[in-house]
Amino acid sequence: MIKAFFSYSTQDAAFVREVAADVGRAFATIDYRSFQAGGDLLAAVDSAVKESAAFVLFLSRAALASPWVRHEIDEAKFHSAMGRLKNVLVVRMDRSITTEELPEWLNRAKHITTISAKPAARKIRTLIDDLVRQGQSPRFVGRSTEIAKLQDVFAAPEPGAESQVACVAGLSGIGRRATLTKMVRESLDLEALLVVDVEPGDTVQALAAKLSALVDPSETPEESLRRTKEITALGDERALARALGKLQEICDYHQMPVLNDTGGLLDNDGDIAPFILDLIEALGQYPNVVTALLTHRRPAPERFVARGMRPPSVVHLQPLDDSDISRLVGLMAKARQLTLAPATVKKITGAVHGYPPSVTYALELVQAYGPDLGIRGTMLSDFGASPFMRYLKDNKFSGLEQKILRVMAANSPLPLQVLQEATGTSDEDVQRALVRLIDLSLIVPTPGGWYEVSGPATDAIRREFGSCHKDEYGAVASRLDEFLAMSDDGTDFLALQRTLFRAIDMAGQRSTPRAYALVTDRVKLAEQYYHEQEYQRAVDMATDALGSDPNIHQARMTLIRAHVKLSEYDEAREHIGHLKQRGQIRDAFFLLGFLERHRGEHREALNNYQKALDSGRGGMAIHRDMADCCVRLGDLVRAEEHISRAEEKQPDNRYVVDLKIQIACKLGDRQTALNLLVRLADIDRAEMVSHRTSRVEYLSGNMEDAYEFALRAVNMSDKVRFEVLANYIQCALRTNRVSEASVALEQLDRKFSRQRRDIRTGLRARLCIAEQDYLTAYEHTQRFISPERLVHLQIRRDALRGLLTGTALDPAQRAVHKAELKRCEDRLAGIREEDFDLDARGDTE
Repeated sequence: MIKAFFSYSTQDAAFVREVAADVGRAFATIDYRSFQAGGDLLAAVDSAVKESAAFVLFLSRAALASPWVRHEIDEAKFHSAMGRLKNVLVVRMDRSITTEELPEWLNRAKHITTISAKPAARKIRTLIDDLVRQGQSPRFVGRSTEIAKLQDVFAAPEPGAESQVACVAGLSGIGRRATLTKMVRESLDLEALLVVDVEPGDTVQALAAKLSALVDPSETPEESLRRTKEITALGDERALARALGKLQEICDYHQMPVLNDTGGLLDNDGDIAPFILDLIEALGQYPNVVTALLTHRRPAPERFVARGMRPPSVVHLQPLDDSDISRLVGLMAKARQLTLAPATVKKITGAVHGYPPSVTYALELVQAYGPDLGIRGTMLSDFGASPFMRYLKDNKFSGLEQKILRVMAANSPLPLQVLQEATGTSDEDVQRALVRLIDLSLIVPTPGGWYEVSGPATDAIRREFGSCHKDEYGAVASRLDEFLAMSDDGTDFLALQRTLFRAIDMAGQRSTPRAYALVTDRVKLAEQYYHEQEYQRAVDMATDALGSDPNIHQARMTLIRAHVKLSEYDEAREHIGHLKQRGQIRDAFFLLGFLERHRGEHREALNNYQKALDSGRGGMAIHRDMADCCVRLGDLVRAEEHISRAEEKQPDNRYVVDLKIQIACKLGDRQTALNLLVRLADIDRAEMVSHRTSRVEYLSGNMEDAYEFALRAVNMSDKVRFEVLANYIQCALRTNRVSEASVALEQLDRKFSRQRRDIRTGLRARLCIAEQDYLTAYEHTQRFISPERLVHLQIRRDALRGLLTGTALDPAQRAVHKAELKRCEDRLAGIREEDFDLDARGDTE
């Protein structure tokens, strides 16, 4: 736990206590005269300073005259020289005190002059947050080549070759920020990075508003909202000047402003957003500004060249090699006082695949379970492929810790007070849980002074612990609204106002004056609704975002997919046409493949996917989807080819592993399917593993086992998926649990009234056949959208057989039904019996 030592005169005790109350950090112990009376006070002071990572001097005339304060300053100087004190801050409470009255070493420390508790507390929180971030990445190895390249960008050996901007590319968590931080501290005399996300739908106005919120903290939420609205109403030229001015101020504060691409900086083709290009082009007017871009890929150079600009230099970070990882394991183990045998170090090194965050989580597991379990078992096998999922599954998190992670994965950032109230737990309990999650680097402090989930862990948390519940969104919205109504903390309120907007919308509550949304928040909500299968709300939110800016590519992609899910194919085609008009051919063909695959036209889907490939579309998703189409068409050779290519790109993708299981079942290779289920359990949610196990047993003819796993999958689901519930109904019918199937089918129709109509109709017909209501079953078969599909013909055949053998019909009707039955039987002759295609994937990533 990080400690901050407060040194002050007893005459200033009331002010110091007020500051300490405002700091209120769960992970900071504030040592202000908390020593036991009658004890060895000098020894207690010395011990407290020694154990602290930060030293805060409250400077007043009374403090200068205090022998206690002088002793504490001397102790702090010693421990600072020894490297134990990481940060020192002087809170100057009297402007008349000159630098000559202070020791020289304190004049080199950070200073703030104030007689108000809140600015002092805010500065101290920033100090502690920086120590937390440093503590979450305590060791740095390797990257000497990349650091040298970055040094050459900003201080090139040849005059005139230096640049004001660099691009650091690589996977999330690979070490982009850590590498850049080390370089700027050692080579540019800057203290830290100030990272601002560039999100889908962002504009220069949104960027200026975000920067202003970080650089110019508002005294009240109302002032923050007023300023944000003023900035977002600016024209492009004035907003650009505002953003550039804020970049200059950040550099003046000895920080490097960094733009992090979370979907709004580069598009799918690698083209840079026009407003970011404008900003880079205008940097020449601000020669003291140095900045960097964090991206996952190299920016395409064409837009720079078209303006006569030199594309930014790109430093691409690859996974660390084994020797660097071994050193990192050794250093981090030593810091944890862990003694590891060479075999354990080798095992960890091989498991993390050059991915630094995996070392942290692997050592946590070794510390929790012992090195023998990691070596002999599967806990550390292939840990790097899916570090967060593996860690979340294997570590022991309390119910409260899981709730905090689930709530914050959907609502970030949040203040500590709101988190405590929203989780309904005591202040002490939530602080203890938060401390542990911060120590595990799953929760991080924000530059604005709040808390958020570490970005790379967000999806894994949702996958492992489930989505935030509606009542949890409601609790966050209510508590955060109350916090903003009363707060005058003077930090980044814009981030909280955006969190409030999203929480209110997800909870289905009425908005309040304290909620605010940038366009990107509507884009995010559209995607969130899509992934939670609330497709109509996804359509509404994406349409709203496109109404603000019709060029938001990600919003249109989400809109198209949501229309497809709702079987609104004409609307989807219309928006795909917009993509073609804008020259986004590869995405247009990809989404046409997505559309046809959902219509069950797998051959046509394959044709469109191939056109997308020919147009330059790459990546895992297209090969995964092509493999899915090949499975439906019975072309298992091509299916294996495509799934192998998808697996090369993302071996830990749960849909890839799931599809490999389906292929193994089609090939009759039950053992391979069972082995792959073990692998799926490492990367997918428990209910989806149970669902896939049910499908394996179903296809193996083990109907009772299939039913048991299907029931387990439904019972484990917070928000049951269509395919999970439909499979349960089918298993219940096959095991003669007709009443169970009837109740579940009502739920399926109610919950998914606009999705996959033919499957719902077919299950309804099957239920009627099981109830021997053949006439109603036959009537249902007349409602199929695709009546000539084999499974639909089989249901129609079975309904006709029952109708002809168990129902009184007049001669004319009987003749018509007999002729129709013969047509069905002729069409099905020699063809293997089919069932509903419940294995076709319902999502694309």
